[in-house]
Amino acid sequence: VEHLVTVRVLPDGRYTMKFVTKGDSTDVFNDDFPHPFGNPWTTQIATEIKDEETTWIMETSGLLSGPVAFSAGESSPVQLAHPIDVKRTAGWIGTRYAVIQFFKGREVFRKYPKFGDSLGNTEDDSTEWVGEALYYIGTTAINDLQEDSTTMLENILAERIENYIRGYVDRKNFTELYSIDDAASLFVDDVLQPFLTQLPENYPAAYQDAVDRYSKEMHITGQLQDDQFKFRIFLPGVVISTNADSIAGDTLLWTFGLKDFLNDDYILEAQSIVYSKKRIQFVIIVVTLLVLIIAVILIKFKR
Repeated sequence: VEHLVTVRVLPDGRYTMKFVTKGDSTDVFNDDFPHPFGNPWTTQIATEIKDEETTWIMETSGLLSGPVAFSAGESSPVQLAHPIDVKRTAGWIGTRYAVIQFFKGREVFRKYPKFGDSLGNTEDDSTEWVGEALYYIGTTAINDLQEDSTTMLENILAERIENYIRGYVDRKNFTELYSIDDAASLFVDDVLQPFLTQLPENYPAAYQDAVDRYSKEMHITGQLQDDQFKFRIFLPGVVISTNADSIAGDTLLWTFGLKDFLNDDYILEAQSIVYSKKRIQFVIIVVTLLVLIIAVILIKFKR
């Protein structure tokens, strides 16, 4: 599936942003890279039929100002976070514009390196990564619940469950589990069963929610594997710095995919300036007069 995002910065510092996603219905309407909705966004959906194949096209646009987050929350690990900020700074000699767009790194090689390796090898259909991924998901869910007084366990019990998870994923055969969702639903029942009498009544449900959240994060990362992003940014004035892949006229272009933010943040940056002609002319006149005055003084001094 292809995502084309266009940002056009206006002279007053506001900016228009348009998302266009093309693909089959499953890819266009999934939740790996959802289009923004609500005020100030408008969305249109259309289809194209060619050679008996239907391509769905979803287009969303809006007029924005300042920073926009585009995610369920800054701390949400699930959706792909891609905040943008556009700034306009008026100076004496001109007005500067700056755009910075982050694609938050998925930190795959910190969380589950074997899953990262599998994403880089499309011919490898091994499920060897499932155990490592479940260990990360299960222990991270416990750590999250330890931050809430209603689900906090004694440290020794929390450590026992984590140790049990380690043993569970080491001895479990995951070869018949083809998705992390299948594995997670079985996982919660299995690992909590030996400790049920020692857990608060609300713990199993809270733990299931936490495991589901981190499982969904991983699932979305996997879905992004076939997504391609193209970003175009238009800025007023003269571009003075950018990390764009290419520049064509007034168009700055970036093309990238999951591999570029699989672990670390992928950052798009650009700055431009609109010079004030009157003030530049004033500076030129002042400098010229100063040069003439200095020249006259030097000539008189020599005489």
